[in-house]
Amino acid sequence: MPSLPRPTLSATALVASILALAGCAAPAASAPQASTDGAYPVTVTDCGEQVQIDRRPERVLTVGTAAVELLDAAGASSAISARTAEFGADLPTTLTAAPSDDLILDPADPTTESIVGATPDLVFGYGLFTADPAQVKAAGIPVLTVQGECGHDATTATEAVDLGTITADVRRLGTVFGTEATADDAADALDARVAAASRPSTGESTAWVYYFSSEDPLSSYGSTGMPAAVLTAAGLTNVYADQSDVYLTVSAESLLQAQPTWLVLTYGLYGETAEQAREKLLAEPGIAQLDAVKAGRIVLVSADTSSPSPAAVSGLEQIVAGTNG
Repeated sequence: MPSLPRPTLSATALVASILALAGCAAPAASAPQASTDGAYPVTVTDCGEQVQIDRRPERVLTVGTAAVELLDAAGASSAISARTAEFGADLPTTLTAAPSDDLILDPADPTTESIVGATPDLVFGYGLFTADPAQVKAAGIPVLTVQGECGHDATTATEAVDLGTITADVRRLGTVFGTEATADDAADALDARVAAASRPSTGESTAWVYYFSSEDPLSSYGSTGMPAAVLTAAGLTNVYADQSDVYLTVSAESLLQAQPTWLVLTYGLYGETAEQAREKLLAEPGIAQLDAVKAGRIVLVSADTSSPSPAAVSGLEQIVAGTNG
């Protein structure tokens, strides 16, 4: 997803005008406030940068479903006050304390105005595309990035990811919200599931394909990002491993040339069912000629399994189970 042009209005002027319209004063500078256990302020690493959190966040605006899942795993989903950028995708049914859909502020990427107007004390998600991070921070709102998405929005440094990135992020959020015990237990459980599901190379290949929307072309994943890490843990060779980009537009011709042993197909990115996703794929000219399609070697996984969140562990388990036969 490309970064959109940044507004030319100065950060100070824009923030001041937004706060005035929202009927609230700009936040005054104050000394950091400690939590009841004296743990604050805390400083955490975010895409290679240090971010200080002065007090326990109580009003979090999330960007994307992965942020919601990670906060839930860390025992902090009760702090979510606004949800954005989920694009109609469903949250996993396995969440411990799912936030209400009434909190959805914008199904798409939030603007600077909508973020500041929602008065969060923390923004957490896959990055900001329509909003300007500098202007959000100028309003006194810290921004944290889902660590598996570093580099996604071109304002943060890209970092290598694996399934351990997810559990490290859960533990990091435990530090931010003072829920270390809950977060550590959840991370330990996820680490154990990854260890149990992972397998050595099977010698078989795959392509993990998806449609970002009903109008977008067939896409797949390259050699970086969480989907690549999941496929590696599943013991499968990604036929697009020679592509350094995370997100790729692909063709039936390239798949026919590669002839992957298996196809992993995402459904639900824009609200489509598994059967609708399958029908859309099979309607692609030439796809029926794939050996994997002829043999019925298609594994369907929900949209959240490709994100750097606990759902990726479920995706690993589903892919391993689906490709064992």
